Amino acid sequence: MPGTVSFRDRSHRRLPDKTLRPDIVTRFGKISLERARYRRGRAGKVIFPMEILLGIENGFTPAAADRIGKQFATCGSSQGRTLEMINDQMKTKIGTEKLRKLVGTLANSMESHREEAQVEELMKLIGKARKQRKTPILSVSRDGVALGLAPWSCFEMASVACVSVLANGKKLGTVYLGCVPETNQATLSNRLTSLLKATVRDCGGRVPEIVYVSDAGKIETAYWRNTLQAFFVDGRRIKVTRVVDYYHAAERLTVIADALNFGGDSAKRGKWLEHARWLLLQPGGHGRMLRSIAKMRQLYRYTASATEEAEKAERYLRRYGRFMNYASMKSRGCPIGSGVVESACKQIVSERMKLSGMRWNKEGGQRTMTLRCILLSGIWDTVYRKWLTGKPTVSDLIKTEDA
Repeated sequence: MPGTVSFRDRSHRRLPDKTLRPDIVTRFGKISLERARYRRGRAGKVIFPMEILLGIENGFTPAAADRIGKQFATCGSSQGRTLEMINDQMKTKIGTEKLRKLVGTLANSMESHREEAQVEELMKLIGKARKQRKTPILSVSRDGVALGLAPWSCFEMASVACVSVLANGKKLGTVYLGCVPETNQATLSNRLTSLLKATVRDCGGRVPEIVYVSDAGKIETAYWRNTLQAFFVDGRRIKVTRVVDYYHAAERLTVIADALNFGGDSAKRGKWLEHARWLLLQPGGHGRMLRSIAKMRQLYRYTASATEEAEKAERYLRRYGRFMNYASMKSRGCPIGSGVVESACKQIVSERMKLSGMRWNKEGGQRTMTLRCILLSGIWDTVYRKWLTGKPTVSDLIKTEDA
């Protein structure tokens, strides 16, 4: 070991003694590492160049940290199951605090490379569609999902978004974003906007058609009005087409069918509801569907107890009618349902963070969602490699006698 090394552009001088670290976790168990110490100045920070060069973080080798991070982010996993995996596969027992420290380091470090890797993945999928001589479409969706928070076991709305690449109506792949509960979901909106802008920049002059599919909720609509309705990237306006999720529109038709006084004739109710949903999918069907509702209301009227909800459903269908051109969207291979983001809510939150008895603080919840999104996006290995290669290392080794 040299007498002086440079780390983060600062000189560190070797101290005379070595230390032994006996608890470094590897894929095959714990090892001990004898390390030389270096210090910046007389009372500066001490570093261990051997650990830095080997990529050891929080007492874990890169291979061990990679395996543990993936296990922690896996569907149905938990802190306890991750500790069991470490004990079973690595023949090592560690405490919860050491695991949490590693998870925090992984999430915070990998998040800084997440967007770049997701853009690369989307561009690869777009290129795959074009190579097959198909027209790619970027489908953007977002939604909320209840998440239990500690310490009072209250539930608030976490937020999830996804960007998919479709070709001829078939999904080629998806990347995911997720954030813990926050007022107006500002962090998710910023990350989603940044991801879309970076993807558009990489597309250059060949930007695919972008479709925003969501329910007409308050936050989803606000994101459309404030960001996507007039979407500019480096001074260039990018057209984004909005689609109100067909299944949420169909739910309003169900509310109306339930409110109509058919005199207990369930067959008549079911027949009309099926016809109304069919009309909504036909060219010019939105207007025909509204006329059908008006006719049925004239013939059968709403029951007194259900009138308010039925009229609310009617207003929904009228207000967002311009975003319900489902026949045209389907003919172009565009999505008309937000099933992808509904599935994302289940995969990111329900299958990992809503297991029996689970409650989260916002910091721990965000770390888990970050790792889960990276894993589900299929970019874990890419992001992990970017982080490892981008870490500062010891350089400019200088021998004392030559200094």
